[in-house]
Parts: sequence; C-alpha cells; structure tokens
Amino acid sequence: METTLISTIYDVEPVMICITKFSPKKVILLTEDNASEVIKQSEETLTNAFGRFIEIKSKEIDSNDSVKIASAVATEIEEEKKFGNRIVVNISGGERPQALGALFGAYSKHQFVDRIIFVDYFKKEVVDLPILKYGISNTKVDILRCLIEGCSTVKDLSTKIGISRGMTYNHIRELRDMGLINKELLEITTAGRLAIV
Repeated sequence: METTLISTIYDVEPVMICITKFSPKKVILLTEDNASEVIKQSEETLTNAFGRFIEIKSKEIDSNDSVKIASAVATEIEEEKKFGNRIVVNISGGERPQALGALFGAYSKHQFVDRIIFVDYFKKEVVDLPILKYGISNTKVDILRCLIEGCSTVKDLSTKIGISRGMTYNHIRELRDMGLINKELLEITTAGRLAIV
C-alpha cells in the first residue's frame, strides 16, 4: 500500500520531515489562494528535491475559509482512498484556518485516514493527533442540511425530513448542545457546516 501525504505548507522543513518519515509516493500540498513568496519558495524547494521520485501536487484553497478547506481536504482523501492509498494528513504549516480546515476535513473522512500529525518545530519530531469523528446520526445531518437549504422553522424541518415535531425538537436540542446549531436562533453554526462536510 502506497502512502499519500496531504499537507498544509508554509515553511519547507515540516513537510520535509514528513516526507522523510513516511516515504509517500504522492504529496498534496494545500497552498493558499494568494501564496506568499515563502510558500512559493517552499513548494519549489520540495519539487526540486523530491519531484523526480515523488508526485507533488499543489491544491490551491481559500486560506481563510475553514469549511471550504475541510471540504477540499475531504475530497482529496476520498480520491486517494479510491486508489487504495494509505493517507497521512499533516497540519503543521499555513494559517490557522488552513490547519483547522485540514484537521476537520480529516475528521470528516476519519475512516480513510491512517494518521493526523503535527510537526513540533522545536523538537523536530512528529506528534500524532487523535483521529476523531463527529458521531452524528443521519437525521441530524439531514436537519443541518435543511438549515443550509433555508428551512427556518421546526414545522418545515419535521415535514421535510419526515419525523415528528417532538423528535425534531430533541434533535435540535442535541445539535445545540454539540454547538452545531446556534443557541438562540435556528441557524447552523460553522461547526455544523464542518460536521456535514
């Protein structure tokens, strides 16, 4: 089984440490939409150093939208899993929304991810992060999707999903407790959008 490394990038060193440790056949670099010179130089250094031996692909993403980043990472994970590849996600570089988006994208496809890692800059070592999952039912996912589509009342939700209003209220309460629906309004939160990536 071959390894694919999906990695945020800023400085070249954490990615090089991951390449050395995991020996991937493919590296997918999550680059920013308006990449800085440091990121461009890091990509160029990696391509020059490893491009003859490893497929290196850049995936340009919106560096400020964690939901879009999570969705892009989830798509990349699904694509790589189709090839039967082992998947390692590195969240060491980039802006915080980028690292969080990559982390949540890995959580959304937890069943396909072998490791989520962070490179400790000071110790130059790889730290494994827990692989968590959202753990919400299909009905809760349906409620969140309906909220995105514009449902704004419990009656609308229960009718569209096909469950009683009482059950709908219970699901909403649980989703609010999880932080996936706003506490005061019947609106999905960013965490809710991430949970259904």
